[in-house]
Amino acid sequence: MAIIYSYPTSTPQLGDKVLGSNLVDASGNKVTGNPTVQYSFSDIKTLVDQQFIEQFTASSTAASQGPAATNTVHQIEFGPANNSSTSVTLDVNGKVTWLKTGTYYITLEYYLGGTQNNTLFNLFRIYDGTSQVGPTHVEHYRVQETSDLKRVVIHKMVNITLANTYYLFQMLRDSAGANDGTLYQKTNNNSWTTTPSAQITISKLI
Repeated sequence: MAIIYSYPTSTPQLGDKVLGSNLVDASGNKVTGNPTVQYSFSDIKTLVDQQFIEQFTASSTAASQGPAATNTVHQIEFGPANNSSTSVTLDVNGKVTWLKTGTYYITLEYYLGGTQNNTLFNLFRIYDGTSQVGPTHVEHYRVQETSDLKRVVIHKMVNITLANTYYLFQMLRDSAGANDGTLYQKTNNNSWTTTPSAQITISKLI
């Protein structure tokens, strides 16, 4: 095979092809041997043109929610069930079920509060029914005023390789802090709508 730069230069067309290494399959699984394959520019363009499209946003209508005691897991709820997407659904208990494989982007937003002068040590995680997905998010701080609420935002990108996989979103009061830390609604002035205690937004790469 000649040195690459010795070949003539040409303007690529969508029907042209290039060589590449196939490292993973459509489900994200590693391909044995990393075989050399052809990729058309039209397929590459389709891949590059993908964007995250929002599937739904859901939020809790509860005035407050949180663990019952130290080291007790609370499953966070995001309001009524949502079946508006054909790719992912939400049930009333906060369980998210992925109906289709693919890459998804999750944004979680919580409003966390506690009792004045208490030191909170609250943990947040994603759980798939068998094991934890990704790292634990920690909120560790001393409450200045009971009326103060801390906005907690967690972003997570996940690759779902098996349809009907489900995720739970959990919260825990660690024993390293006070038995305190609850998610609260935030009531706003001027008749603006109430800010929910927990909100979830899910987008899919399409």
